[in-house]
Amino acid sequence: MRLAGYVAATSVALVLGAAAASAQNGPWYLKGFGGFTFPQSDATTVTAPVGTAGGTIDYDTGYALGAAVGYSLTPNISAELEYAYRQADLKNEVSGDTNSNAVMLNGIYRFDPMGATGAWQPYVGAGLGWANIDVNTENFGSFSRNDAFAYQVIGGVSYAVTPQWDLLGEVRWFGTDNRTADGNNGAKFDVEYNTVDVLVGASYNF
Repeated sequence: MRLAGYVAATSVALVLGAAAASAQNGPWYLKGFGGFTFPQSDATTVTAPVGTAGGTIDYDTGYALGAAVGYSLTPNISAELEYAYRQADLKNEVSGDTNSNAVMLNGIYRFDPMGATGAWQPYVGAGLGWANIDVNTENFGSFSRNDAFAYQVIGGVSYAVTPQWDLLGEVRWFGTDNRTADGNNGAKFDVEYNTVDVLVGASYNF
């Protein structure tokens, strides 16, 4: 339900923004997306004033939402600035939830259009950026990182519904470096956040 609501709200916002835009395609585009995120299990260590404990963090399937503005440098190459939010619940040994906000600079390569009408266009990409990560546990308290180096690889395909509108489907690998997050009462928590994301969305070219 949250994903459907987000896609609908994004579509409305893009339509309103497009009302004042030219009907001719330009180099700029706006993109909104959402879908499922599958955080990968992570072996971690919690260091507290009273001692150290180790274990594995496991996650339920979560959700990801995001938006980007992009600029086409050539018909095949574009650069985009992206914001994405990911959330998932913890399970098994450690209960709670985790969420992240990421700002990424992506490079996208679009292959030549395919299909009888040229509506299908596969693409690949990669991005570097920054993320903050919050981990809230019932066992050890809350932990936060505000300086995570983030990276991702992207593979997807777009379908041109109109000359301006594309529908998107893609899969991503998103990850951060492994460093210590500060927690309650002097506790510290090793946090490395890696996800596989399955996303759908839409883009408007203007």
